[in-house]
Amino acid sequence: MLQTESLGRRPLLRLLASGAGGLALGFGWAEEAAAQGAGFGGFIAIDPQGVVTLQVPSLEMGQGTSTAIPMLLAEELDADWRLVRYALAPAADAFLRHDGQRQMTGAAVTVKERFLPLRQAGAAARAMLLQAAATRWGVPVAACSTQPGQVVHAASGRKLGYGALAAAAATLTPPTNPALKPEAGFRLIGQAVKRLDVPAKVNGSATYGIDLKLPGQLAAAVKRGPAHGAVAHLRNPPSPLPPGVRAILPVPGGIAVVAESHWRAKQVLAGLEIQWEGGASFTHAGLEQRLRDGLAREGALMQQLGDQGLHLGENAIEADYYAPLLHHACMEPPNCTARLADGRLEVWSGTQEPTLARALAAELAGLPLDKVTLHTMLAGGGFGRRYERDEVVQAVTLAKAVGAPVQVLWSREEDFAQGYYRPAAAIRLRARLGPDGMPLGLLARVCSASLLARAFPDHFKDGHDTTSVYGLRHTPYAFGGLRVEFVHAPAPRPMGFMRSVSYGPCVFAMEGFVDRLAQHARQDPVAYRRRLLAGSPRALAVLDKVAAMSGWGGALPAGRARGVAVHEIDGAFCAQVVEASAPAGQPPVVHQVWAAVDCGRVVHPDGALSQMQGGILFGLSNALAEAITLKDGAVEQANFDSYQVLHAADAPAVQVALMPSSAPPLGIGEAGVPGGGAALANALGVLRGRRPQRLPLV
Repeated sequence: MLQTESLGRRPLLRLLASGAGGLALGFGWAEEAAAQGAGFGGFIAIDPQGVVTLQVPSLEMGQGTSTAIPMLLAEELDADWRLVRYALAPAADAFLRHDGQRQMTGAAVTVKERFLPLRQAGAAARAMLLQAAATRWGVPVAACSTQPGQVVHAASGRKLGYGALAAAAATLTPPTNPALKPEAGFRLIGQAVKRLDVPAKVNGSATYGIDLKLPGQLAAAVKRGPAHGAVAHLRNPPSPLPPGVRAILPVPGGIAVVAESHWRAKQVLAGLEIQWEGGASFTHAGLEQRLRDGLAREGALMQQLGDQGLHLGENAIEADYYAPLLHHACMEPPNCTARLADGRLEVWSGTQEPTLARALAAELAGLPLDKVTLHTMLAGGGFGRRYERDEVVQAVTLAKAVGAPVQVLWSREEDFAQGYYRPAAAIRLRARLGPDGMPLGLLARVCSASLLARAFPDHFKDGHDTTSVYGLRHTPYAFGGLRVEFVHAPAPRPMGFMRSVSYGPCVFAMEGFVDRLAQHARQDPVAYRRRLLAGSPRALAVLDKVAAMSGWGGALPAGRARGVAVHEIDGAFCAQVVEASAPAGQPPVVHQVWAAVDCGRVVHPDGALSQMQGGILFGLSNALAEAITLKDGAVEQANFDSYQVLHAADAPAVQVALMPSSAPPLGIGEAGVPGGGAALANALGVLRGRRPQRLPLV
């Protein structure tokens, strides 16, 4: 059974307003509302026509949040799904996470954290509608029930739609502990309902940040130094300004042209004579060597489980692995629009960090926070890139300078040159096998830049950074003893969070090493993993499922091989099998991927399948050919012709099994990413006779 008390706090439900004859309900945590003046949650609105709208507190960037979150509300409200709508919530205290921290989209926590509060809000609204109907009919509340979008009095056959009851319900006091449906009563949760965001995206009416057009809006093109930290010197600035250009202005680290159209701004910017001075000068080869050298140093202790087998001696099996810098490569490049007028600032941005972006915008404009509104826009991909706020800084700075609304839109080349890349990482794994071929202990050491040191320095203490050892610090495998260390190697330019963060390189290393151990033990890779996973039934179940799906051990077409990978990510368990070939002198070909995932209860199966399929392809693309290279500190890739992502024509067939579960839901947005590249590397190890130890795999 679902435990409604698992979050440990009783939700406070409070009536906010009744506008236009409808019902509007807000909800939050009592402790935090009292202590901080802010609640966790969002707003429900029911209009007189019975349309139910939920302001989704997370960014919709293709992952389906705008459907999964309303499903939770609509389930307990007993709403008619045909009348459910969504709106992206602005940055506001009402939408903070349950711990009272910032409003944020990432780490696959949205459904996990909002599962109970949104259901409780829906149940409270339903109770209010029932009470309103019972009062109107003069009957006990217990004599009334609901069916989708209506309250029903079975004894008399009377029915009233939610829209007709909304105004009366808005005058009632919400219950503080509404009863929730039993699992057996779910009619939406777990069903493949139609996504709410698809119609607008298909007919072109959806408005992304790049689409916004305000009255009097100007366009800005920006350019910063090719080497991070370079200072711009504008030589021979045009005078007078070219036609259509409003201003040529400095922005942090670069130059911006503000014009009547983006095309005009881009043309003029390209013709400016800009001299760049200083900046971090380094190469990708030098970066790799520095990280590999760092493996010789003992790092900060991140995990210690027992000490059996950690004194590995001379007979240890050891391997080093390397993963390069990676770019997010979102389809929609960074953009932001700002308007500063009459002592108020409005910002339009598809940001994963609305709380921090709003606070930064207020600081730049010199305004109190209550004078700043941040409108959340649809985003054409995020993958962690939209945590960053450079475009917000530029838009607010320029809008303040020119006194008009300004939309900053980065070119594709600027996006590649100024990315917040996934950190490169060098990883060393060392183990010793016992007489039965099983590991007595594992020593893991990671050398990379610290994401915490840059993004959240208050959390980076004594060289410890958990975000750099995901997939190693917590593993479903039983190694006897386990020691995980992190060696900090400060990056010469800012690095950023990217989908699955360090799970990508760490799972690649771990799964390649487990295959190596299985080879030393002369055991089948799946059979060997089954022994290592004996103490983790959920991980073992997904491995058994994917082995059955793929027909592991059966005959294969000539020239093909299969590789397997198992990992835990954000509490979920995933196993993948990849079938591939490696034609001589050509890139590897991935023919088929099978995957099984246990992420607890699945709210929206279609969404979960899409996330798994997309994540698998994303991870395969990362592993196959993607890499950011640098010369003298400047990125050598400028567009998709030189940064090779997986094309649709080369995408393999992907078959995914969602393991049935009534456990609380877990995030799935990143679950499929790390395993595909790791399983592919293991397949290539069979085909080539040598196990890959660096990415990309081309």
